[in-house]
Parts: sequence; structure tokens; C-alpha cells
Amino acid sequence: MNVNTCQIMPDGPLRLTGRIRIELPGGAVHEAEEAYLCRCGASQDKPFCDDSHHQAGFADEGVVQGGRLSPAEGGAGTADEPVAIVCAPNGPLLVRGPLVVVGEDGATTQGRKGALCRCGASSSKPFCDGAHRECGFRAE
Repeated sequence: MNVNTCQIMPDGPLRLTGRIRIELPGGAVHEAEEAYLCRCGASQDKPFCDDSHHQAGFADEGVVQGGRLSPAEGGAGTADEPVAIVCAPNGPLLVRGPLVVVGEDGATTQGRKGALCRCGASSSKPFCDGAHRECGFRAE
């Protein structure tokens, strides 16, 4: 059974696989089986990664440092059940649906609701801790 997965890439983006539905600002929807989402805050193609993390000097081990998704009621779901990623205006990526987050060290957390950092400043990476408000992150 496949599940929707978010792999934290060291010094790089979030790699989502499974049945992914990304709800973009302005109402457009991007559906894919794989997507790379910016987590450094520097991409010119937000919410997607454009490799700007290299020039920005983004450094992160790619592990689950803190935070979590809400408990997975009924399990993590299958790839047949999509996970919606909603781009909060000038804020995090909101998770709505089954997702397993996998760190570089193999640690996992799973759930159905939460917020992933896309400004690069969170101390709870890959999860949002509200730092986007303090660092002046702008996505739109």
C-alpha cells in the first residue's frame, strides 16, 4: 500500500510523492504524483522549488526538529486518498489529508492536518512555528 509521503531533503526542498493536490494562490490547483516544494523561502516559483536554496545558502539537516501533524485518525491513508497542500498567504503550507513526513535520519511522523514551513526560518523544521511573521516572508 502506498502512502502520501513528504521527504525532507537535506539543505533542500520537500519532496512529496503520492496523490498530491496543491491549492495555489488565486484558486489554481496543481495535481501530481511528485512535487518539490520550496522550504528555504527564496524560490521565485513558490510554492515550488527552483533550486534557489543553493544560492541562498539554505542549510538544514533534513530531520524532524519539532512540531508534528495532527494524529492520523484511521491511519495515514493510501495514495488513493489525496493530500491537499494549501498555500497560506505569506505563510506556511497547510496539510489537509493523509501524509507521512520522513526525515533524512529515517524518523517519521504522520497525520492529517498541520503546517509545513516554507519561509526557512522555523526552529521546528519542517513544521511552521510562526517565524514567517517575524522574518517578513512574502510568497505572493
